[in-house]
Amino acid sequence: MVKKVNGIAAIALAVIMVLSMAACGQQTNAPAPAKESYKAGTYTGTGQGHGGPIQVKTTFTADAITTVEVVKQTETQGIADPAFTVIPDEIVKYQALGVDTVTGATLSSYGIINAVADCVKQAGGDSDALKAKKQPAPTPGPDVEKSADVIVIGGGGAGLSASVSALQNKASVILVEKGAAVGGNTLVSGGVWNAADPELAAKTPNDKGRIETLKSFLDKNEKDVGDYAETLKTLKAQIRKYLAGDTSKLFDSTELHIMQTYYGGLRQDLDGKWISGNFELVKNLCTKSLETRKWAESLGTVFAPALNEPIGSLWKRALAPAKGNFEGYIKVFSNNIIKNGGEIMLDTTAKELIVENGRVTGVKAVKKDGTKVTLHANKGVVMATGGFGGNKEMVLKYNNYWKDLNPKILTTNRETLIQGDGIVMGEKAGAAVTGMGFIQLMPLGWANTGELAGGNGSYCIYITPQGKRFVNEYAERDVISKAAIEHGELFYELQSQKSFMGFGTIEESSVVFKADTLEELAKKLGMDANTLTQEVNKYNSYVDAGKDPDFGKNVFTAKIEAPYVARAMKPSIHHTMGGLVVDVDAHVIDTKGKVIPGFYAAGEVTGGLHAGNRLGGNAIADIFTNGRIAGANAALGK
Repeated sequence: MVKKVNGIAAIALAVIMVLSMAACGQQTNAPAPAKESYKAGTYTGTGQGHGGPIQVKTTFTADAITTVEVVKQTETQGIADPAFTVIPDEIVKYQALGVDTVTGATLSSYGIINAVADCVKQAGGDSDALKAKKQPAPTPGPDVEKSADVIVIGGGGAGLSASVSALQNKASVILVEKGAAVGGNTLVSGGVWNAADPELAAKTPNDKGRIETLKSFLDKNEKDVGDYAETLKTLKAQIRKYLAGDTSKLFDSTELHIMQTYYGGLRQDLDGKWISGNFELVKNLCTKSLETRKWAESLGTVFAPALNEPIGSLWKRALAPAKGNFEGYIKVFSNNIIKNGGEIMLDTTAKELIVENGRVTGVKAVKKDGTKVTLHANKGVVMATGGFGGNKEMVLKYNNYWKDLNPKILTTNRETLIQGDGIVMGEKAGAAVTGMGFIQLMPLGWANTGELAGGNGSYCIYITPQGKRFVNEYAERDVISKAAIEHGELFYELQSQKSFMGFGTIEESSVVFKADTLEELAKKLGMDANTLTQEVNKYNSYVDAGKDPDFGKNVFTAKIEAPYVARAMKPSIHHTMGGLVVDVDAHVIDTKGKVIPGFYAAGEVTGGLHAGNRLGGNAIADIFTNGRIAGANAALGK
């Protein structure tokens, strides 16, 4: 009846699809569909999904929809796949367009529904009436009660990592995920993993300006950095040794990563209070990130070999999965969980932690069809539900960093999955929180959707709608976002087509513009050609000199040359810095500073590591490194 798209046949995805469909509330006594009138035949329709148009073929008899097939789409792999099966099946089953959307793939679901509605109109049917017709309310099944050594809440990178790690340490595992498939926000992240790798750095050509960055650390005073003093001292010695030798290749070290994470996160809130990353947490991440990356490789993750640097990373030390986040992370880890006997429960939303005599011993949850679930943990519960960047109300409530945060601001997040559930559950169980007022905006959000556009500032310039450059493109994310907001939010990223990184599409659209000359580009963007030309020529002279007297940019990897590509950007909510207080062993800490027995957490649900601003590339390092630690310690009862 419904053909599967993309030919994805991975074990993990197959299991995910089965579980997802089972969780949708199977109906054995569905009411007979109302008779409709159609012109029999097969029609092709289109609806707007999350990643672009979704095209479907729908076949009709004179009084029924008989088949729905998704034939063309550009949705993110791993996110929309359940919708491609579930939504067409339910439309046919219930002869209705008012079917439930798939959790975590809402926009994709609507894209399919609207595409079928297009077909209904072509067939002479009443699409509005079909949209008003709802599928029957699901009937909850019998209560479910299970036990495992480790219960993991959340199926993004941190939860998957924790599950694999716990299984490797001989524990039984049940992972619960509120979405219809695992992957969480990791699927829509940039996917780049920061890890100081001096060996790989020594094989990477240096870029103009990086020497100046390193020299700047020599002027910093150990007395000003508290617990980081010895690390800064060691870094200075490393830099002096490097500068005395061959500087044609890139320098990197764990100490440089630590200090950049510290300075990148050192911020002041609106009340004048300063926040910085907990030294032990920062050191733990930067020291263990490389070994964790190699652990992921041992599981089957394949990384593209060249170092890169996402926006706001401050250094070139990141690797990205060669075939994208789904193939490189989600498929590899979920396959491993299934192969080693772990259980994944989809469409299952955790609601409340079970606390007995001060110890977290399990979780109460509910399936999409209303079935109640109680899961008991013999050894520990790992919270890995992510942050609260999809919860606008919670963001506005806690924000204590952005003076004029637009209440209509968009987000890069999968909103239904990133609601702050884990933080709320943790607090009710007695956990302390920290850094909740700091929300990171992603400057490179598509102006029309808020979705992550990707890229970095080493090869481009950012210009206002008037054609003026306004910021150091290689600065931290919050610095760029603040500057963009001061200039009206909307800005354009301008680069040479040969530097184009392949994010999104290079085809022209409402947010992507191509031109062979700056005059042509200025006309398309509605700005003064002379102003734009002067800014580009001035910037290119800075590239030649390796110095930027206007904004202090100190890393340049390309000039701005014809043909040109400009992308329309606006800052959007990306990452929430605050969350549950944890120690280096991923134990959750209560409001009195004590470990809560049986309770662990990892990833964006935690606070204290990234302080006021996260470096680009540190989130993937965080979720997998600390997820691995949490899973192992929960399994071992440490």
